[in-house]
Formats: sequence, structure tokens, C-alpha cells
Amino acid sequence: MKRIVAIVIVALAAAGVAQAADFGTDPNPANPPSGVPYAPDAPNITQSTDPSTLEAGSIACSSGGQFASDNHFIRRFFLNADHGITVQYNVTSIDFGIESVTIYVGTSAPITMSTYSIDSGAALTFANMGTALNSVTRNFPDGTALSIENFVVGGSIVDPVAQDLVIEMYYPEAVGDEYGIWPGSNTLGQTQPGYLASVGCAIAEPTDIAAIGFPDMHLVATVNGDEQVVPTPTPPPPIGAGNPVPALSSYGIVAMVLMIVGVAVLLMWRRN
Repeated sequence: MKRIVAIVIVALAAAGVAQAADFGTDPNPANPPSGVPYAPDAPNITQSTDPSTLEAGSIACSSGGQFASDNHFIRRFFLNADHGITVQYNVTSIDFGIESVTIYVGTSAPITMSTYSIDSGAALTFANMGTALNSVTRNFPDGTALSIENFVVGGSIVDPVAQDLVIEMYYPEAVGDEYGIWPGSNTLGQTQPGYLASVGCAIAEPTDIAAIGFPDMHLVATVNGDEQVVPTPTPPPPIGAGNPVPALSSYGIVAMVLMIVGVAVLLMWRRN
């Protein structure tokens, strides 16, 4: 009897370990790399060498190798230092890659895109990011694969010299094993690192994905926005340089002559 109990305990422990959250790739990756020719136009900005191609092989924190744990995928944009932006920058939307969405229970999975402002030079922590400037959540159906998705989300960086822009793709843990999600990435290069945080995988703060052990996973994202150029005020014209005095018409001349004659007659009458 004791032997049977011991076997049961070992089996239960093994099952618990199998469901622990860990980093992994999509167990059912889409085959062909995607790619829609795309090159962001200034002031649209990206850190992806190729922002139009997605490849299978992204990692995410998951349980059982397929069910989503909580995941924050983050990029930090140095607007002034890297992109030469010197005036207020207004985000209008974000294009972010999604490698795959698999639904096990229900019909869709939620993904939230947010923008943040962080002081230039400050460490990339959730405390320094503060409250989101703006957020939007979209629900994705089963079968979404190798797709660059547009999230209509706003947010303004008033002073790009003193502040950096942070964007975040987030989805919560699939508590009931409802879905699995993997972000879109490629191995084609990037100008700044991508970051990941996940309580489920014991990474409490945004951490360089390369430092976790995945240096070739480059998150694909493009920020669409515009620079708010303040119009230069038009100085007032100098004194005497205003609009020219309009010429009198023939009726105006006659009226002026009659007025002069009338004044002269009035003066002569008063003198007499």
C-alpha cells in the first residue's frame, strides 16, 4: 500500500512540474515566413531592420508548452537620440507582429497595446514607466498566424529630448488554459533590444530578451505617428507698411468737393 501511495505522489509531482510556466516556442509553428513589403516613412519609426517579415521561433512564457502565461513584450524608442525628433511626437497607431494565436477554449484571445513615457536616462522599470498614456485591447481569433497587426493607440511625448517612448504588447495568463499566444519576431536584426517581463517566469521587470538567452529573437514593431510642428507666428507689419490707402472713386471725389464747398460757405456765412 505504501508503495502505491509513493507512486501516486511522484506522478502528481511530475504532472505539476510539467505545467510550470517556462519559456518556449509555439508547439505548432506556421511554416512560411511572412512578409508584406513595408518601409516606414518618417515620422513612422521602427527598430527592426526588416519590419515586414515574421519568422517562426518566437519565445514566450507559457505553461505546458502551449498555454499562455502573462507576457509583456516591450520596446523603448529614443526619439531624439536615435530618430532625430526634437518636437512633440504624437503616436497614431502601432504595427506589431503576431506569430500565432491558438484558441483551446472560447473564441478569441485578448492582446493589449499600450504606450508610455519614461525619462531619458531612467532605468526601464514598470515604476519608471508609470501609468500608460493610452491603451487598446483587441481580441484575436484562433488561427491568427504570422501577421503584422495594427493597433490604433495614441500617446504624446511632449519633450523627446527629455522623454523616451515605450510601447508594450501585453496579454494575461490563460488561467483556464484557454489560449496560447506568441509574438511576431525575426532574426534579421534590430537597432535596439526588445524586452520581456513575465511574473509566471519569475521576470518581474522588463529584461533584454538576449539576456534571457534568446539573442536572435527580434520583436517586429513599427510606431506610426507625427511630429507636432508649432507654426511660426507672423510678425506684425512695420508702421507705415500696412495695406495701401484705397483710391477714391469718382463719387468719392464729388462728395469730397461738395463737403469742402459746404464748409467754405458755412465759414463765410458765419463771418458775415
